[in-house]
Amino acid sequence: MSVILVIENDEAGHATTVDLSPTGLRLQSNATLAPGQPVGLLLSTEPPSFIKARVVWVGTADSAQVGQAGFEFLNSPPEPEL
Repeated sequence: MSVILVIENDEAGHATTVDLSPTGLRLQSNATLAPGQPVGLLLSTEPPSFIKARVVWVGTADSAQVGQAGFEFLNSPPEPEL
């Protein structure tokens, strides 16, 4: 799923979902992030959803998770319509 990442200084960047759970997600992105940082996630769902989140971890350059980060949802994503 495509995600627009909104960082507190209004910087927005595109990211791609690597993994998704009920409480958070992992994204692939070129954004510079730090653990504990608050962000907004604009999910490309139908209709689009905006979720407040915080960065939990950031992959290091010498790891398999380089360019990835884990996020914890601070508000629940809306339930999909059936």
